[in-house]
Amino acid sequence: MNRKILPPVLVGILCLTTGLAAGIGLAEDYYREQFVSQEACRSLQDDLNESLRESSAHAMAESAAESAAEKVRQEMTESLAEEALPPELTRDQKDLLDLLMEYIKAGEYEKAARLMISQSEELSELYYETFEEKRYLYHDGKLARELEGEGLVLARGSLLFLGEFSAGFPEGQCIAFQAVRMDSPRYDYAFGEWKEGRMNGEGEEGYCCYEGTQEENRVLIRRGVFQDDRMNGEVSLTTVNAQGEESRWIMQVADGALVIDDAWQYDSSQDAYQLSSEEDAAHAYTVPADSISEPYFQNLLVWE
Repeated sequence: MNRKILPPVLVGILCLTTGLAAGIGLAEDYYREQFVSQEACRSLQDDLNESLRESSAHAMAESAAESAAEKVRQEMTESLAEEALPPELTRDQKDLLDLLMEYIKAGEYEKAARLMISQSEELSELYYETFEEKRYLYHDGKLARELEGEGLVLARGSLLFLGEFSAGFPEGQCIAFQAVRMDSPRYDYAFGEWKEGRMNGEGEEGYCCYEGTQEENRVLIRRGVFQDDRMNGEVSLTTVNAQGEESRWIMQVADGALVIDDAWQYDSSQDAYQLSSEEDAAHAYTVPADSISEPYFQNLLVWE
């Protein structure tokens, strides 16, 4: 069999061509891999940059939120601090409260009532505007937010409490005192032992119309034992009429209402019960039958 033998030069050319083709193929594969690798790197870098941007934005948002929260906390702290401070009193306001305390402590109730009525606008302004209807304890020319210790508390423009306080309530010896002008000027009071803002223990309550009264009784005083502002047990009732005549009765009371016993007489013509006074049998205390169950014997100057 005859074979054609290529010349050596041609064989060399073929080998060189084959080598170049292989080399070109390898180069193409290399550059293709490099391109893919670079694309992957760029994609990874893009993802990393995006992540960094998101992280930075999140951090900035958190920082802004923390700053806003800190500002709110600071404003609240400052606001609470301002609220914790009681208002400042003028010299005239201090003098007014000091004089009221002096009169009431001395038992000069009429002087205290006249002062309260004559200064009613000033007291109303003090309570509703200066105090903003909040209750402060006044003592030695100063106000305290905590109702703890002895002093005076203005509860309305026409009502005050003077005595001992604890945990925000009248506690111990205390008097509630009110002065008003209706048909005639008068004062009401409730004095005695208090517990958690109510009368509990020995005490008395009553009123006095001290000028130009048309009432049958100018003065009325009830003395006895209180339980949660209502009287119980034996009660002494004293009245003074417009002519200055004083009368006194001893009666039994349960939860603020009269207890009708044998000492009372029923008057069918008036449908009422009558109890003769200790001084004059002809002078009777009269109660309509349909009012017997009413709790008349109680403290009406309540704390709340």
